[in-house]
Amino acid sequence: MSKVFNFFLILLSPIILIGEGYSLNDCISWALDNKKTVLSAQLDIDIAEKNLKSSYSTLLPSVQGYSNRNYTKFSERADTNPFLNDTIFTSSTENLSAGITLNQVLYDGGRSLNLVRTSKDNLNISKLNERITKIQVIQNVIESYYGLLKAQQLFGVSEKSLEMSNQQVSLIKKQFDLGVVKKTDLLKAQVSLGQAKVDLLNKKTNLSNSRRILFNAIGIQDFGQNITALEEEWFLPIVPTSSEVLRFLKTQNPNILISDIQIRLRSINYKASRASRLPAFNSSLSYSANGTTSTELKNAFKNDWLIGVGIALTVPIYTGNSLSLNQQKSKILIKKAEYNYITLLNNLRVQGELIRESLHNYAEIIPLNKSVVNSAEEDLRLVTQRYSLGSATILEVLDAQVSLIRSNSTLINVIHDARIQESSLKALLGQLDNEYRSREN
Repeated sequence: MSKVFNFFLILLSPIILIGEGYSLNDCISWALDNKKTVLSAQLDIDIAEKNLKSSYSTLLPSVQGYSNRNYTKFSERADTNPFLNDTIFTSSTENLSAGITLNQVLYDGGRSLNLVRTSKDNLNISKLNERITKIQVIQNVIESYYGLLKAQQLFGVSEKSLEMSNQQVSLIKKQFDLGVVKKTDLLKAQVSLGQAKVDLLNKKTNLSNSRRILFNAIGIQDFGQNITALEEEWFLPIVPTSSEVLRFLKTQNPNILISDIQIRLRSINYKASRASRLPAFNSSLSYSANGTTSTELKNAFKNDWLIGVGIALTVPIYTGNSLSLNQQKSKILIKKAEYNYITLLNNLRVQGELIRESLHNYAEIIPLNKSVVNSAEEDLRLVTQRYSLGSATILEVLDAQVSLIRSNSTLINVIHDARIQESSLKALLGQLDNEYRSREN
């Protein structure tokens, strides 16, 4: 009964959790719990852990039990026993054997240890891949969440623009009826109203699409739930220096860490290729017994048992050129892994520098855009007053309105881009998932 209740609770939880105001942390938490890519990455870790445990079996002894029954049938033959003065006729023979064997590798040139080291590194790679997956999921949610916030704000700007256009048409219509203004003023105001309606419809569609994109990023189905991104003021984050960017890349970026592990794996493979030239020692211990019947077999285990001890030495003498070629290829792969590491580090370092400069630029242009919005609002207010007094034209009013809409839209877009750049820098430096984990704890 509890399982059925939990199933329906999970099914209905999106409807329960998604409300009018939904924070970014809530969206990220829900995505990390529900995105199949995250769950798949966790399964990869489970598989790597099983492989690591399996690799230890090469260091441990193996024990095997066996039993065998041989039955041979042939044409009847006669054997004479001179002591008993009797003839024995036989047409088949049967032999039973059973035992247990223990095998242990004494020395294999480090092959078993290298297998364990490789399994450990593969486990670390699986964990880093899980981090990469989580970072990508968090980035998608952040971009979708702020995309929804941007669409909400732009929709609000369009609503205010439509409201102002309606007020202007109403005012100018009254003035036109009184003969104060020309019909061209009324027509221009009506054109502006029509454009505002079209813009509002487009912004409404963008808002609906942004909502669907966020639901997909979270990993839940869209049932038509209401969701509103909460607006927060953007502050310039603490931007790391160039040296700090390099240090964070080397120590925290999961892609760089995986590339570093790849170098170590190539080195292990090179050691393994060298170990293939070394001799191998294997030991074995067996305990067994034989009998023609089950009773004889049981008695043999007590009185006529056999114990065997063996040590085997295997030395590779000639295998063509495969061993030397494998060593040469392993050296080349080490160099290739090192080149890949340096290339990736340099590319990510350049990306970090570009984002750093962008954030510093946003810190300067966002306050300027805010002052532009304030000036546009004041300009529209003054022009509207002048128009009501007959000292300004309708074109001046419409231009001031368009200027306010553009400045508001520009400010919203710039803040949205700044937030995305901020999250991109944290993701690049390997801090985005760690930051969310610390908030969750």
